Amino acid sequence: MKKIWLILLFFLQMLAFEAVAQSMVTTKKDTRLNIIEATSFPDYFPISYIEQKGNYTYLHTIFETTMEQVAKMGNLQIEYVPKKDYAKAVADVRRGEIDILLGMYYDTELYSGLEYVFPAVLNNPIYIMMLPQNISKVNKPEDLKNLRGLYISSEYFSDYMQNNFKNYNIQPAKTSLQAYEKLFTGEADYVAGGYYYNYAEVCRLGLKNYVSFSKTALWNMPLFIGVSKVSKNHTKMVKILNKFIAGGKFQQDINKTLKEMVYQAELKSQGVVPPMFVKKATANDKTPADEMQQTENKTVE
Repeated sequence: MKKIWLILLFFLQMLAFEAVAQSMVTTKKDTRLNIIEATSFPDYFPISYIEQKGNYTYLHTIFETTMEQVAKMGNLQIEYVPKKDYAKAVADVRRGEIDILLGMYYDTELYSGLEYVFPAVLNNPIYIMMLPQNISKVNKPEDLKNLRGLYISSEYFSDYMQNNFKNYNIQPAKTSLQAYEKLFTGEADYVAGGYYYNYAEVCRLGLKNYVSFSKTALWNMPLFIGVSKVSKNHTKMVKILNKFIAGGKFQQDINKTLKEMVYQAELKSQGVVPPMFVKKATANDKTPADEMQQTENKTVE
């Protein structure tokens, strides 16, 4: 009789073990179904950028905090996929290998096949950057007609803005350093580009106190979130994002994050020595103190 009870107990333990194992597999599968993969611009600080730490690569975006709130609403887990080739990243979203694209411009060929989530989550204004003594010359796009302009080709623009650059004969410069060097050496009259990106760049280059921004934006580029039309999570993500973004708090939180990142970039740049071309360009410039000293010298004479 004792033997029978031992056999029965063993049998019950095996059934319990199998039930637990099955539960673990099911839980893992259900969790996997709630994972949403997202990607963004690889090198567009402060909107989005890739950071390398040792053997690990991280994607940081201004959307991270707000997307955490979206994740809680939809019982989701957001995983950020760093892609150094942006065109391939967009293609992966288009194929459904990645679910969402955090940041894309409206009516732009690069994003064909992706679904825009309305309304826009951010307005990326286009400003004109000039030497301080010239900035009063530009208040509207028409003021650019007789001026020589540059834009930084590594920055991301909508097709609408690219057409504007052609209309006003605004030429590309490979890097921000090249663009601003041409501005200081007189090869260009202004640099056109997104306010946030260029403000961070002039801080990084030590040019913050040597470059002025136009008083107002000349153009605007609304930035959207895109969802892959063939993603298995398409319907769910569009529904959740539409509901979340429509409230307006999403945009407020992103703007708050964006301003904080720009502020941190400004703090980090304190003490940065500007490039030599600044010193050469401003060698003959006189400050008010210089003018006062010159007047005093003449009086003594």
